[in-house]
Amino acid sequence: MNNDESDLKYELADVTHYQRLVQFLDIVSEGLFHMDNSQTITLYTPEFYSQFGINSSTITLDDWFNLIHPLDREPLRQRIKHHMLISESQDTHRKNEFRMRKTNGQYTWVEASVISKSNHCDGFYIGRHRDISDQKLMESYLRQAAFYDNASGMSNRVKLITDIELAQKEAVHTTLIYFQIEDIRSYLNQYGVEVAQHLIHHLMSAVQAIPNHLTECYRVRSDDFAVLLSGEFSQDELMTMCCNIYSKYLSSMKEDGHLYGDHMSIGVYPNFSEDVNAEQIINIASRTCQFASEQNKSKVEIYSGKTGYKVDRFFFIERGLKEALNRRSLNVKFQPIVKSETGAVASFEALVRWRTQEFGEIYPDEFIPVAEKKGLIGELGYQVFAKACEFISQYNINNQVTTRVNVNVSVLQLLDRSFPEQIKAIADEAGIPSHSIVLELTETVILDGNKNALQQLRCLSDMGFQLALDDFGTGFSSINSFFDLPINQIKIDRTMACKTMENDDLNNYLEFIIRMCQQKSIAVVIEGIENSEMYKKFQRMGASYLQGYWLSKPLSLASASHYTLSSDSPNTTI
Repeated sequence: MNNDESDLKYELADVTHYQRLVQFLDIVSEGLFHMDNSQTITLYTPEFYSQFGINSSTITLDDWFNLIHPLDREPLRQRIKHHMLISESQDTHRKNEFRMRKTNGQYTWVEASVISKSNHCDGFYIGRHRDISDQKLMESYLRQAAFYDNASGMSNRVKLITDIELAQKEAVHTTLIYFQIEDIRSYLNQYGVEVAQHLIHHLMSAVQAIPNHLTECYRVRSDDFAVLLSGEFSQDELMTMCCNIYSKYLSSMKEDGHLYGDHMSIGVYPNFSEDVNAEQIINIASRTCQFASEQNKSKVEIYSGKTGYKVDRFFFIERGLKEALNRRSLNVKFQPIVKSETGAVASFEALVRWRTQEFGEIYPDEFIPVAEKKGLIGELGYQVFAKACEFISQYNINNQVTTRVNVNVSVLQLLDRSFPEQIKAIADEAGIPSHSIVLELTETVILDGNKNALQQLRCLSDMGFQLALDDFGTGFSSINSFFDLPINQIKIDRTMACKTMENDDLNNYLEFIIRMCQQKSIAVVIEGIENSEMYKKFQRMGASYLQGYWLSKPLSLASASHYTLSSDSPNTTI
């Protein structure tokens, strides 16, 4: 065989190997390409590239760009330009994803994996293309599942977190508005999905009250929704906007004839910074919304200034009360109650206090409702009761007398079947007789007419505990009802006492109540004594006992255990 025949044989073998390689690549549905410095692309798998209408084995880079989706074209052009600059000095490996137009006009997702090679002064690029449409479709399904609420189709909490982080990254002024529609869950359980969809529809319609701004709505939880608002707004503008949304929502519900879902609260976290993470931002907006729902005047609150402080304080109480009870860090003080006729100390009222490092003094009217809502009132009550027993024991030893202490009792405590036995056991362990404890209950006991509560009262009375009706005059007490109870004492509320000083009708009413109580051997305590005029007036009226800051402020256990009429008080001369 001569040299020409040998060369021809090898050439034919090369062609055969090339054809087999092309056939193999066609089978695996991938495209193989090469691009030189002149930006001419050579395509080695015609079957793959024919779906894009490319019938030649070469194509220029500009013609290639014409097949790219308009939204992907310029970003891809910039990435390739950057790739070329880097590849001048080193070999590189890059991947790009973009959409290419097929012959039927539809676009399909393609991944390009490209390696640059330097060959002295000449460089080139080799790589492969593959169809990743199925992968992108699966990513779309996963994104839908991850970012959207199945029931409503709205963006969900995960999407909200992602969008907040994006806004922070781009340093865009953004406000989070948080909505809560009360009782959606109960509507879902009772009436089904359709009712909830009605509520969401009305909310979305109301959100359109936001003028000329692109917003996205999110369903954070089943009954919680949110809106991200781009742009810088003053507090007045935000308040006006949210009040308009609130009014439009209620109007929309009424116009549609719905008598449910009319309780909505709105919390706003304005112009949040990048220093606060997305989860915290959502939590703050949610807390502000919950704080708004607790307010009687307004159902819209903005987390800023004094309101921000109030929200933080409110949720500190919710979080910290249980820990304070576990550490027994709540303090009990004792305010003297004196005999009207002589001014001598007759008893004390146990008043629970909570001093914190973060927010200073937290007042009972702030944390008692939280204790009741969170199911902590029982433990709180037992701790106060135990302190009262400790004080009685200490006071009696120090002063060689027998004193009493008034202890406030929540209706929720009273409705605990084991309550009478529990406090009796605490008193017995401390060696305190039951008659040394006066249990103060609110007028709710009478107004509700709860048979179980009334039965508990009689049980406590049979055990020897004294019973007092607290804050008499703040409700709508029925005289006949409260005289039917085993009551030993009533306490006239400070507000009523102050009004009596100026109102003749109230004055006559209180004189009548005192006379009735005297006939029934029920003691009357007047709270809120603020000056000598009040003291003398209620003394003349025939009140049994008096209590107030003019007589003495609440004292620590140590101070109160030594407090007697002989103390050098400026008010013991009355």
